Amino acid sequence: MTASELIEQLKQLPPDTKIVIRGYEDGYNDILQLKAIKIKPLINSNWYDGEYVKSKDEDAIEAIDLFGENTKAKDDL
Repeated sequence: MTASELIEQLKQLPPDTKIVIRGYEDGYNDILQLKAIKIKPLINSNWYDGEYVKSKDEDAIEAIDLFGENTKAKDDL
């Protein structure tokens, strides 16, 4: 998905709609940051792997990682 495709879909939502990402193993988290990263396709990936991996190669693709995590301290869980 590109930024323009995402923007078009977000325009269809009420402005106060909460946007979340999947948690590490279960549940959902708030998006805390948009991180610029470079990625490359993961050749022969397994079904449980992501389709891309981070890369420092010159031909890597510029992308945005919608970053989120559970902000509770591990001792609180």
